[in-house]
Amino acid sequence: MDKCVAYQIVVPLSERRTILSFMHDAKVSGHLGISKTISKIRQSFYWPGLRNDVQSYVTGCDICARRKAPNKTKRAPMQTTQVGYPMERIATDILGELPETPRGNKYVLVVSDYFTKWTEAFTMPNMEAHTVASIIVNEVICRFGVPNVIHSDQGRQYESKLFNEVCKLLQINKTRTSPYHPQSDGMVERFNKTLVTMISAFVSVNQRDWDEQIPYVMMAYRATEHESTGFSPNKLMLGRES
Repeated sequence: MDKCVAYQIVVPLSERRTILSFMHDAKVSGHLGISKTISKIRQSFYWPGLRNDVQSYVTGCDICARRKAPNKTKRAPMQTTQVGYPMERIATDILGELPETPRGNKYVLVVSDYFTKWTEAFTMPNMEAHTVASIIVNEVICRFGVPNVIHSDQGRQYESKLFNEVCKLLQINKTRTSPYHPQSDGMVERFNKTLVTMISAFVSVNQRDWDEQIPYVMMAYRATEHESTGFSPNKLMLGRES
């Protein structure tokens, strides 16, 4: 069988800044970090010294610099969870309360697949159990199938009778984080920080249009190579090049 060949355009010096700007600054690129921007560029382009150019460009980005917190002290890595196929085990969390938008949204429901790192972000006007359960059933389970496991924190939405009845009816094993230790839901916790950083690069001054930016930043995230898998979520979930 012939090996797949990835063709790259060799970019002349005069066009490199244009490529850097589009692959980092554009709404569909999301002001991602150095490694993700390099991976995104290498999918289609090449030039000598690409890594150094990207590092200099991203490091010098004023928008990124204003929104990134100081580096924290490194800690021992958390244990990983073994999964074997897409949507076998998913994690969910709620981001908010955020500034209310003209559309009435104040929260984001995040659902992420452990295997592919495919992540969905749904805007919500509230975080009631009925709202959360309806979105997970209608927008996740109806599209991707029933997972074996749903992992969450101990929020009242996920501990409600309604949510537990949904899991019981669909034969889903519900797991939760340990008390006072939200890091055991680390995958979505890390994504929430990434999402806030990406959104903050594009929201208007009054910060009330963040819900309009969600589809664009999610497209950028899913099309970018994930550090833990070496592939983009698009590639693993949909079987297509990003």
